[in-house]
Amino acid sequence: MASCENFYVITGASGAGKSTLLNALGEQGFSVVPEAALSIVHEQERLGGTLLPQTNLQAFMDAVMERNIRAYDAAKSLPPPVFFDRGIPECIRHMQLLGLDIEPAYIEESRARRYANTVFVAEPWPEIYVCDQWRQAPFARAARSFEPTVAPYVQAGYTTCVLPKVSVEQRLAFILDQVAMGGK
Repeated sequence: MASCENFYVITGASGAGKSTLLNALGEQGFSVVPEAALSIVHEQERLGGTLLPQTNLQAFMDAVMERNIRAYDAAKSLPPPVFFDRGIPECIRHMQLLGLDIEPAYIEESRARRYANTVFVAEPWPEIYVCDQWRQAPFARAARSFEPTVAPYVQAGYTTCVLPKVSVEQRLAFILDQVAMGGK
């Protein structure tokens, strides 16, 4: 089981500032991989497509899983460190929670594609949570999604590092300090 020690996952609660942090990292010139599910939704909306969770959840989640695998492989050609908006382990966990079929190959693909040992976690943060076109669930639901999102990383032997609830600039500095220290 190989890992890419320069591949860092940023995960956690919906609406907790992950994408904002990843955008800031990208603006600083760091390699960033966007969230697969949201990327697919945006593409499908732009194209008038039907590969959406509300039309065919199984096909949508299979596409999310396959996108995550391809993104991991493609990231090997990016300059390190690479920051991922969510990762493969939580995709499998969400498929399990949704009662969807999981191809046995997905489990093997996840084991073969490990990230850096430290996974950065954004806890639920009601003060910054907003509903929008893509995030329509109330905060309480977003908060409930936190544990199932983080648990698969812990179960797979990753160490979690909770992001402080501070400004984007301070979070950016925190994460870069952690990466410089090897995530310790």
